[in-house]
Amino acid sequence: MRLTRRQFEIIQEHAIREFPYECCGLLAGVRERGHRGEYENIIYEIAPCVNALYVGREHSFEISYSEYIDVEREARTLGYEIVGSYHSHINSAAVPSNNDIDFATPGQSMMIIALQQRVPSAVTSWLLRDSGGFHQEPIRVIES
Repeated sequence: MRLTRRQFEIIQEHAIREFPYECCGLLAGVRERGHRGEYENIIYEIAPCVNALYVGREHSFEISYSEYIDVEREARTLGYEIVGSYHSHINSAAVPSNNDIDFATPGQSMMIIALQQRVPSAVTSWLLRDSGGFHQEPIRVIES
């Protein structure tokens, strides 16, 4: 996954602002194939979303269908697609939960921001390969 420093900061600021609840958002961009045949999701737009859960927002999140469709439509008008999502984990590690794994979309990056007492302690990104297998992917933060 590749994104700008400012996008990376916006995501972390969103997580801090929503504490003690999990934040969530969508990542729009393009999926590029590297010279070794591997794919990398290049992020061009960040779409902070509302955690639509009424109960359990401290340890889970949900993006409403209508908000997802709105973001997807806007991304397509810009020539992008949804290439991933992000969310925070409150006072726990930046590793996917069973729920995260169950709802992962093949080929899309899943960024997780771990917050310990409102302070980001780790940020990781995970990818469910089209062929199967869930693995951590590098996050490349570039200066814009």
